[in-house]
Amino acid sequence: MATTKSASLPQLQQQQEVQAWVSSELTPGGSSWFEGPHALEYALTQQPNLALAAPEPSEATTIIVKPGHTYQQMLGIGTSLEETTIYNLSKMDAEQRAAIIRQLTDRESGIGFNLFRLTIGTSDFTAQPFYTYNDLEEGETDFDMKRFSIQKDIDLNIISTVRELIHAAPDTVFFASPWSPPAWMKTSGSLKRGSLKEGAEYTEALAKYYRLAIQAYEQHGIPVYAMTLQNEPLLEIDYPSCYMSPARQKELAAALKREFEAHGLKTKLWIFDHNFSDAWSYISPIMKDAEGRSVVDGLALHDYEGPPSIMSELAAAYPDKPIYLTERAVWGTAGADRMAQYFRNYASSYNAWVTMLDSRIGTHQWVGTPGPTMFVQDAAEPNQYWTLPEYYLLGQYAKFVQAGAFRIESTYGSADTVTNVAFRNPDGSLVAVIINQTEAEQPFRILCEGRQFSAVLPAHAVGTYVWRG
Repeated sequence: MATTKSASLPQLQQQQEVQAWVSSELTPGGSSWFEGPHALEYALTQQPNLALAAPEPSEATTIIVKPGHTYQQMLGIGTSLEETTIYNLSKMDAEQRAAIIRQLTDRESGIGFNLFRLTIGTSDFTAQPFYTYNDLEEGETDFDMKRFSIQKDIDLNIISTVRELIHAAPDTVFFASPWSPPAWMKTSGSLKRGSLKEGAEYTEALAKYYRLAIQAYEQHGIPVYAMTLQNEPLLEIDYPSCYMSPARQKELAAALKREFEAHGLKTKLWIFDHNFSDAWSYISPIMKDAEGRSVVDGLALHDYEGPPSIMSELAAAYPDKPIYLTERAVWGTAGADRMAQYFRNYASSYNAWVTMLDSRIGTHQWVGTPGPTMFVQDAAEPNQYWTLPEYYLLGQYAKFVQAGAFRIESTYGSADTVTNVAFRNPDGSLVAVIINQTEAEQPFRILCEGRQFSAVLPAHAVGTYVWRG
């Protein structure tokens, strides 16, 4: 089992020093990671401190950082606690499960994830038969939600595992997403495919259903900061899914906001939760509607089609609506650069999708073959697991960029040398994440507030540099 080699986080007592950590990629996204662990050259490995010095000419790639020029504020960075991950964690003994939770959430000994995605009912990544919290026999209805229950989430250790994570990291933030309404509400009569049946009574029933789900979690000590209205609302497929038009999502958001306000719930509503490519055509009709705009608290996007630059357009069009990157798995230095592009295009968060599969690539019901996850469990010996480079590469961000940090101005660089994104933390520290996707080590310097520092980043590696502004 690999563990992070990083030292404690910087105290930054020395105003003239820069602390640095490096992680390297290895066969990013390769299926060989399901066969067993591989030795890594760099795994959040702390480097010698660098000196902040007076500026002088340099032939190295120059990155200019301007801490006074701020952009969006960060909510957090994290991953998902879908049922597949919890099922695999539940096969471990308490000590190993606690160790993984520490690796995920502890900012000193782990990588400091603070934002986790939950599913309302099951998604496609589950070891269970698909379910919601109000499953009925064909032909039955329950508009009053008399048979609503999250008992399956209790029986499947979802509630207990999330509570264990909260105990380890009390400041954790959760948001939730549904993959499908109950089948009796849908045109397909199934959790697969279909759409919400027409009629205000179904909109109101679904709003009540989601309000009860948020309340039930809160009653178990799990506060839900925000929820999306429908995972990937433009997708109908043979796992839990539901087509939902912009007009219907606006109606649902308004109904759900009324439910929340009537019952004293503060959970925020994020719309869309799908790809960049369709964001404008989906979000714009909702934002043009006065009621729609008033009930929407944020915009959620996935990265499976289209460019991240769409988020910059949305940020300019709707500056009062924060943007969240709620789902995408990335690998290697190309993935680390993709994350930099998310943040450079106004994403206030990033969440990976699926935290732990086993070595048989299980257990899930997605229609394809997933790539490797941050942790892979030995299917034959569930207490054994190994940690992939992506854990450390994500840690290059999550361990050092604090909740409440602001992205700050920095010149991007080039994929032929190094690229980057920079932040200013609430404690005043500055963070630059530098990415080298090339085959050779790359020298660079950072110019910031009348000072500079220089470093050399190994090939196919990501470096994080922290200093006092």
